[in-house]
Amino acid sequence: MSNRPWLDQMEVDGVTYDLKVANATPAVEGYGGNDLSEEFANAAALHAAVNAGDFSKIHIGDYFPITLNGSFYDYSLYTVPAGTTYYSEAALTTEVATTSAAMSGAYQSATAVKIKIDSTDYYVAIGDCTLGYEKTLSNAVMKMEVAAIDPYIQMGDTALSAHHILMCSRDCLPPTLQMRSANSVWCDTAATNPWLGSALYKTLNDADATGYTGHGIIKLVEATALGPYVFKGPNNKGMRAYLMTMAAGAAAPTAGEWADRGRLFLPEEREVYGAPVRDPAPNTVAQMLYNQWPIFVGSSRHIIKGAGNGGSRTYWWLETATSATTFANVHTNGNANHGNASTANRAPLCFLLT
Repeated sequence: MSNRPWLDQMEVDGVTYDLKVANATPAVEGYGGNDLSEEFANAAALHAAVNAGDFSKIHIGDYFPITLNGSFYDYSLYTVPAGTTYYSEAALTTEVATTSAAMSGAYQSATAVKIKIDSTDYYVAIGDCTLGYEKTLSNAVMKMEVAAIDPYIQMGDTALSAHHILMCSRDCLPPTLQMRSANSVWCDTAATNPWLGSALYKTLNDADATGYTGHGIIKLVEATALGPYVFKGPNNKGMRAYLMTMAAGAAAPTAGEWADRGRLFLPEEREVYGAPVRDPAPNTVAQMLYNQWPIFVGSSRHIIKGAGNGGSRTYWWLETATSATTFANVHTNGNANHGNASTANRAPLCFLLT
């Protein structure tokens, strides 16, 4: 018996049921979670228990804190190098001066990037810029909560046979992040799923040819105690998921297909609310496969998230595209919402630990 007997057993009609076996404990209003970094000797011990399918010391709402340090690239922005000529208008006809230092720029058009100098907007040629702007996280504490236990077991065109726990951060990453650089601009134009084609997907999962050693936030996660146990998937790009097929410019999904979801991902709308709300095609197979994560059941405690650990409540992104230019998100008050893909919202960390 753990120090939480009220979660380990329950009595119904005189019969005592051991919840440590099935461990289907729902998120409980007022339950703040047990620190798994204290419950287990270390992350390796937690991994060993999960790998063995022993969830007796793990409950929905328990958490393992990690701290992110280092730089990553935000692929909804551009890097404008020092010495770049800037202009007074987006047509790039009237030169003003050159930039004195490297700075960030925002997508303006297929030919121009907007910068701000002394509160004034100027423009540079997009060809003079590099996609992605370096940002830094310093001692960013993320309480990775157990959101579900074995939720995707045996799922996929390549079956996910390993026992796993789904981890979702209690609050969001500190910086705001755009889903896209502009509402209709895909970061990966070869993708056929809006999430996989988004700038935010690349910001989280960016890798180089050798694996996850690129500029994504996954690099910072891998450097934490939990990093070695984040599920890599059959293609080193996370779990296989049945995602909506919705090409650039399409107003609604046309089909679905199995694809790599990313080692870091976001919930689908159905996984938060248990039903489609803003989803433009709610009855597709791609959506019906997803179940509500137990941590979101029965309380808004975990649906409403802060801007950074313990921060004020914030809008946060979901994976579900709701039109050619919008994505679903969670409102600050917990309502199902959606908005322009270029909006600066926040994002939680979500991954499978195996």
